[in-house]
Amino acid sequence: MPIIQEAKDRLDGIIKKARVDMYKPIQIAEVLRRSRLQQDIQILKKDTYQNPSIHWRNEVTRRLIGKISTSSANYQHDIWNQKAMPSELLTVLDQENKRTGGGVEYYIYLRFNERQDTVASIIAFIETSLPIDFNLSELLEKFATKSGIRRSIDKAYEIVVYSLFETIVTALKTTVKVSIPIESKNLLAEFSDLTRVLLGLEIGSDSWEVPAHIYRVGVTNAADRGLDMWANFGAAIQVKHLTLNQELARSITDQVESDSVVIVCRDADAKVIEIITNQISWGRRVRGIVKESELVEWYDRCFRGNFAQELSTLLLDRLLSGFRSEFPQANTISDFLNERLYSSLLTDELWTLK
Repeated sequence: MPIIQEAKDRLDGIIKKARVDMYKPIQIAEVLRRSRLQQDIQILKKDTYQNPSIHWRNEVTRRLIGKISTSSANYQHDIWNQKAMPSELLTVLDQENKRTGGGVEYYIYLRFNERQDTVASIIAFIETSLPIDFNLSELLEKFATKSGIRRSIDKAYEIVVYSLFETIVTALKTTVKVSIPIESKNLLAEFSDLTRVLLGLEIGSDSWEVPAHIYRVGVTNAADRGLDMWANFGAAIQVKHLTLNQELARSITDQVESDSVVIVCRDADAKVIEIITNQISWGRRVRGIVKESELVEWYDRCFRGNFAQELSTLLLDRLLSGFRSEFPQANTISDFLNERLYSSLLTDELWTLK
């Protein structure tokens, strides 16, 4: 296999595996651009660009999608390992990028734009849906089948779950109360300075009540572990769209410290998850396992059930807001490409979208 084709195949593989934000491909593009224009890094010396490239990439993603990667430094550095984009293959891309006057950079950003267009079509699907016609299965199917965004279906699941749970919790007018019994008044007086900070309680103010809410943590790390959502009434919510094996189940147990865990998963995985959680003595901490089919049924009930008039618009608005926030569209991508003069490049067939 020609070395140029090998390098391009590796790049395409990284693009294919990337989520919608495409942080790692953009990081590669910015290293290539820096090498082409500034010539102050050496591709074969990873330490000349490994850390700075994170900042170069962040400048671009802040502009294009309004956010930056919050993954661990180790995970972000993985892009330069042997299984991703090692220096010997990056050198080939660097040579190609200079030969084409930025053609490889342009190719990466065209792939980014392509993926953003796909997400835009899904947001348009939600925007144009009427509650009476909305079908959750159809929405999830789009994420599962559309090329380029399949890797982001976990985020779609999170938004779907959060939108439903928060809508029902708030519609119920649920409240959470914190108080202490009369026999604890003396202890409260002794530690009033601590309880004021920790519990919001002090002498003369020994109870409070607030509306119940669900909150998204907002970041799912590369290993898809940890807490996805939490509730101010004690529940920790873990959303899984992939099979939960024993190793992953144990890692979640280590990271999610709660006595009330709710797991949301595909129907096919529910029984396996139940068995695994019991095997690792985690079952007693699981308040419930919610299957995708139940989510679909509850969405149908919200949109077409007895309380549709009260719930449907709130749920659809919250769902749309969640997708817009998670997948902000790159409205500035055309200006970005023009500013960098990418649009005027005459790239050869190898670096043209097919």
